[in-house]
Amino acid sequence: MSTNEKKALLFCSCSGACPSMAKIDFWALSERVRLELGDKVEFMALHPRLCEEDGERLMKQILNPSMKFITPACAEKRQEKLLRDGFAKAGVPMDETHWLPVSMAQEDTNAVFEKIKTALEQ
Repeated sequence: MSTNEKKALLFCSCSGACPSMAKIDFWALSERVRLELGDKVEFMALHPRLCEEDGERLMKQILNPSMKFITPACAEKRQEKLLRDGFAKAGVPMDETHWLPVSMAQEDTNAVFEKIKTALEQ
């Protein structure tokens, strides 16, 4: 894949209710991504529950086939199930060209930042 490929981050915070994300400070994480990795990201968005109807509506509006979407959210396998409808409604395939899941489950803010950094380098 080209290093010039457009990439966006689509965070899901699981409404801050999921115990597996208790050690993540989403405000600090998003600010650090903005400051340190912002030149590698077209845009980033944070939604409380991408897997719900309003999250799917958001995905329908912002997903497009000309970009790769990195989704820091729950475990990768869960994302595949939970985000499938949003990608389908947007008409964007969940393949390696358009989607890269990043698991935030059981991680802290710094670990998630490093995972995002690695994902942006792929």
